[in-house]
Amino acid sequence: MTVSRKKTTGLTIAHLPEGELRCEHIEKTVISLPDITRLLLKPLAISVDPYMRTRMQPSGYDYIERWKAGSTLSGWTMAEVVISSEPGFKQGDLVVGHLPMQELIAADGQHLIRVPAGSDPEAYLHPLGMTGFTAWVGMQLLGQPTAEDTVLVSAAAGAVGSIAAQLAQRQGANVIVTAGRTDKRDWLHRLGFKTVLNHRSPDYARQLNNAAPFGITLNFENIGGSAFTAAIDAMRPNGRLVLCGLVSQYQTRNPRKSPDNFAQLRQKKVAIHPFVVPDYLTHWNDFQRFMAPLVGQKNITWRLDKVSGGLDSVAPALIGLLNGDNIGKRVVEW
Repeated sequence: MTVSRKKTTGLTIAHLPEGELRCEHIEKTVISLPDITRLLLKPLAISVDPYMRTRMQPSGYDYIERWKAGSTLSGWTMAEVVISSEPGFKQGDLVVGHLPMQELIAADGQHLIRVPAGSDPEAYLHPLGMTGFTAWVGMQLLGQPTAEDTVLVSAAAGAVGSIAAQLAQRQGANVIVTAGRTDKRDWLHRLGFKTVLNHRSPDYARQLNNAAPFGITLNFENIGGSAFTAAIDAMRPNGRLVLCGLVSQYQTRNPRKSPDNFAQLRQKKVAIHPFVVPDYLTHWNDFQRFMAPLVGQKNITWRLDKVSGGLDSVAPALIGLLNGDNIGKRVVEW
């Protein structure tokens, strides 16, 4: 059985931002669908993530296709199968995958993951989805924390940071976490973290040195800027740096700028692990085998920061995320 649908509504880049992202940079557009499609999806929730801002940069970030004026936005999405003649998918199934931001989506079934019956579908938007995978790759696969480590996780109330910090905590490490708002720090305290710092505080560097008088052995860097500078100063010789993101810099004209003290890392013989998730997709099944039991047994805490409104809410939700107004994983729902 096939279905013919001509048009739908989607989000495209109206024009690329040269400074901060604004709602006017993203617009709703009529999108043509194939005349015939064997798999038609209706999105239920779209993930908005900081890396989306990097796709709007004129250079760098070559691990993923950059957006330009007219590009259709895309992201990790949970969708319902509306019509299918594709083997392995039936009407009513829930799927997740990287999909265009549209009201209806024509798909071929490739790279789609069917949400298993009886599982919590929302988990596949966060701990069992791409942000959980990012945290697992960075902390478990690359960082490899042990009980001997003093671990720093910046922006730990965000989607990736909150999972990464808990993974280090589960290995018995001394985990120092940071967040820029009181309610975020309160949430991190409730998760069981004893040392919760404010990376926006004028004396953050002093706070960090007091919290780790013998130095940081593993830094899971999410934020960049002055907080990254302080973290480098606090690194112990022969430590490890897992470079996940520089979210505080993504709205600036020089989003990839290194801290002025970056050379210290070489002097201290710190092992540097920059990474991007597409390079590790062959580990997806290993990740699922590791994380699914933790989620199913409620041994890891996660939360969705839900914004309603569908496509109309994507731009303000993304801008808010870049300004740090989320707790946990931000998603836009219909």
